[in-house]
Amino acid sequence: MSTEVRRPLGQLGLLLLCAAWLLPGLIGHAPWKGGDGEHFVNLWLLLQHHAQPQAEFATPPLYYWMAMATAWLSSPFLALPDGARLASGVFIALALVFVARTGRALYGEGAGWAATLTLLGCMGLLVRGHELNAYTAQFGAGAVMLYGMASLARPGGGWTLGVGAVLMVLAGGAAEALLLLVLAAGLLVLEGYRSPAARRAWATAFVIALVASVVWLGYLSMQGIPFTRPLNLQRWIDNASPRPAFYPTLLGWYAWPAWPLAAWAVYRAGRRWRETGTALPLSILLALLGLYAFDAHPGEEQGLILLLPLAPLAASGLFTLRRGAANALLWFALMLFGFIGLVLWVYWSAHDLGLPARLASRLVRLGMTGVGELRPWALLLGGLVTLAWVVFLVRVERSPLRPMLVWTAGMTFVWTLLMALFLAPLDRRLSYVSVGEALAARVAADECIQTLDVRTQQRLLLSYHSDRLLAPADVGCRWLLVETRQREAEPHVPADWVKQWEGARPGDRADRFHLYVRN
Repeated sequence: MSTEVRRPLGQLGLLLLCAAWLLPGLIGHAPWKGGDGEHFVNLWLLLQHHAQPQAEFATPPLYYWMAMATAWLSSPFLALPDGARLASGVFIALALVFVARTGRALYGEGAGWAATLTLLGCMGLLVRGHELNAYTAQFGAGAVMLYGMASLARPGGGWTLGVGAVLMVLAGGAAEALLLLVLAAGLLVLEGYRSPAARRAWATAFVIALVASVVWLGYLSMQGIPFTRPLNLQRWIDNASPRPAFYPTLLGWYAWPAWPLAAWAVYRAGRRWRETGTALPLSILLALLGLYAFDAHPGEEQGLILLLPLAPLAASGLFTLRRGAANALLWFALMLFGFIGLVLWVYWSAHDLGLPARLASRLVRLGMTGVGELRPWALLLGGLVTLAWVVFLVRVERSPLRPMLVWTAGMTFVWTLLMALFLAPLDRRLSYVSVGEALAARVAADECIQTLDVRTQQRLLLSYHSDRLLAPADVGCRWLLVETRQREAEPHVPADWVKQWEGARPGDRADRFHLYVRN
């Protein structure tokens, strides 16, 4: 299959598109409720107990090592959450580079950018790739291993595979690393890998992974640290019932539009499915799905690694796509993202101008702050983003790469427009900054707050935002913070506590906080 095609954008244009996808949303906001806040809490605990190995390796360390490095390097000009979140950008960029190299190794030079754009176009990567997410470390390490497998018969392939396996183990993917090494051994029976050089490369990778793993496990054992959390083994040994249909169902939207293109590539391969370009990514995908069928704690974050074999396989299908299907994908992208962009501008009008009034009142009920106040910078940035997208559509040239390029550019446009128009209101809505400010305004800096029924993530985020000690139990504090999870519920506290404040995140109708002082 020939993939030597004229690119509809130059190298610089494609790099700028990748940067435009990657950077917006990584900085400029506090930790948000959910995965972003959870991983920030883990990082903050490590920073509070950096000298204690038990604390440092209670989670897979690779992502948090990188987050601490990026936070330290950017500390002169970025807040801790923003600097730490750059670690996700580093691992996503690593994955993009090695997925491109995998595409070139399997299908030829032209497939590199196609694989990168297909990966960026996957809907599941958009949000998960822009938050504090420790699974992006597995994502980056998996891309390195994938390239190592694709280039196993070439110089350096064994070292790449071995280093990728080490990174995967440190990222909490011990089971995935072992699985991919076993699959790499199976490659040795395929044509193109039946050579002494390929066998030596696999042996090199295995020795590197084995030695590094023995050293790592030996260190954990010497420190008295159980293997379960650093290796992420609780996913396989917990008593919770696995959900084998979770990931196949998730991929329906998570891997769109990569999976239809990958399915087309497999169909086109026909009886040639044993060739490396089809057998390698397809076997990795099926093996990972088989492994994850036993996952006791499935989730979207863990599903990122499933996108890696799909992207290069889909890229190969893109170059053989029939004209009608290619045009359908192109026009679907134009209509979908054009409509979403129009909706975002209507919501901006409601938020900043108060028109339409009915939508503006709904935004107020949802907890969006500053409704009715014009923000010139948001208008300017949103206008520039929209203009850039229009110019791109006018200038993009015909090419087999164009449908995926327009799709990925459309996703980049709506994400960047969302961040330009609504980052600040969303930050107030989705973070605990406002609650932390309320606590700081009422509790002196040298006093502590004991908590009742406040979940661990919320307690630690409020400690960070208020710069006050929130203790999980009674340690003699004069202040008490209680969380209720029903809209009209009243907390039951002793009579010697007097309520001083009650509130919640803007628009949060479920979780409310009640602050008391001891009488």
